[in-house]
Amino acid sequence: MPLISRPSAAVIAVIAVIAAGALCASAGHAAVPVPADAARAAIEASAQALGGLERLRAVKNITLIGYGNYAYQFGGGNVTASLHAAQRYQAANDLRRVFDFEHHRFQQKERRNMSFTFALAALTSWAPYDQILDGDLAFDISPDGKASRIPRFTQTAWQVDGLHMRRMWMLNNPVALVLAALDPGSTLGNLRTEKDSDGDLSVMDLTLRTGDKLTLALFAASHLPAFVRWVNPHNNFGQLTFTTHLEGYVPVDGLLLPLSYQTTIDWRNIDYFDVHVDGYVIDGPIDDLAAPAAVRAAPEPVFTPKPVTAKAIAKGVWYITAGTQGTAVFEFEDHLALFDLNQKDYAKQVIDFAKTLVPGKAPTQLITSHQHLDHVDGIRVAVAEGLTVISRRANERIIREMVTHPSPDYPDELTRHPRALKFMPVDEHLRLADRSMTVDVYWARNNSHMADGLFAYAPATKIMAEADIATAAHDYQYWADNFMDDLDYYKIDVDTLLPVHFPPMNKAEVIEFIKEGVKAARENCAAQLAKGAYHIGCPVLTRRY
Repeated sequence: MPLISRPSAAVIAVIAVIAAGALCASAGHAAVPVPADAARAAIEASAQALGGLERLRAVKNITLIGYGNYAYQFGGGNVTASLHAAQRYQAANDLRRVFDFEHHRFQQKERRNMSFTFALAALTSWAPYDQILDGDLAFDISPDGKASRIPRFTQTAWQVDGLHMRRMWMLNNPVALVLAALDPGSTLGNLRTEKDSDGDLSVMDLTLRTGDKLTLALFAASHLPAFVRWVNPHNNFGQLTFTTHLEGYVPVDGLLLPLSYQTTIDWRNIDYFDVHVDGYVIDGPIDDLAAPAAVRAAPEPVFTPKPVTAKAIAKGVWYITAGTQGTAVFEFEDHLALFDLNQKDYAKQVIDFAKTLVPGKAPTQLITSHQHLDHVDGIRVAVAEGLTVISRRANERIIREMVTHPSPDYPDELTRHPRALKFMPVDEHLRLADRSMTVDVYWARNNSHMADGLFAYAPATKIMAEADIATAAHDYQYWADNFMDDLDYYKIDVDTLLPVHFPPMNKAEVIEFIKEGVKAARENCAAQLAKGAYHIGCPVLTRRY
């Protein structure tokens, strides 16, 4: 079988029409109309370019072997919100992508590790991920071998996942993409020409038999797949558009396959996920990727919120617990102020629950600790509810970008109830005060995790609300001095801490919490160094502990 088969005369004729349209478009003329079946003919030409349709259909499986990098928090987790801030990454080593065409299955395997100083041990120890798609069912295999079904859409601050995303990742392969486009159950249409730095592209829309929609592009000159594009819901942006560019085609066992996969998102054109290919195995041995019977029999998981509760901390101060996170509430004469709303699934419930704390008073202000996506997860809900957002001045741009990002395909609370952002900036210090309550909002100053963080302090009750200053995680403390440095600098005394990630603590408990984290970080650094591994964050920099 030759590497590139000769296209049919009909395909050549359609390609000529498409090429003529590209030339006219590039010359500033209207594109030449193409036949209704031109999109399918273009895909057939792409199949020929990849190695021939018979060769593609004969492939049972492809295993991609390589490594990759994710932009941490989709590019929103850097030390500051500036467009020029250095990007933090999450590494994906020991990466495998198994495309099981014979059984319509797909597997993502990799070990993830934060490539920057991070406080969670689980995400700095090359945690294994084994994520599988079996037809209409997506499931995970945990390190202990247990399988669990996942829903159509799911998300953390680092990745979006679910049945839909895994179908799209499966199509991040030219053979899978072309075969899906040629599936009789798929619908192709809207063929057009786009300009690209690598040359003209023939672009078309594809609807799979499952109803999932995407856009694919072919290089007009070579007919090889150039990119695949799709949309997925996202808590912070309403939705995101992902585009994976396929580059560096090389011959592999009678096929042409790319060595580079670069996935960008439409927010800030962030290079979200890169895959670098070391090699491919065609029709090699692969695991049985069939969903276990228990997983197939299980219903699709549905998010069931836990009850929202509140604890009175002092006069005019409450701590609302929603899921695993907390929100501090401060009562003023005619309104309430919240500190952090970092769970989109609970954001509306927290706001509604806060309205029940004091008759006739509702939240009108949201103090946002910093711009990281897990701490502004509910920002679109807050703006839809009309809350004024209070944050560091440097965070206004990123928050505004989040709440103005359109979400037509997956409408959320803000899409259904659009409102303009009301923003109150904080530089060094902002005092919120009336006759019943005073809350000082302070810059968190020298914190290596977040340059533009802040905390809230109620002087009458010596209560501090904070996030990621003293309580980013229980495991490690790498910016241990920041808590006491802030207290000393602003000359404040704290009796009670209301963290976002942990239950309320007194000051002695906070200090012990920090000491334990420093001790654990130092022990980890020593253990890594003994193995000749130079762990990020080591040595632990602290003057106090």
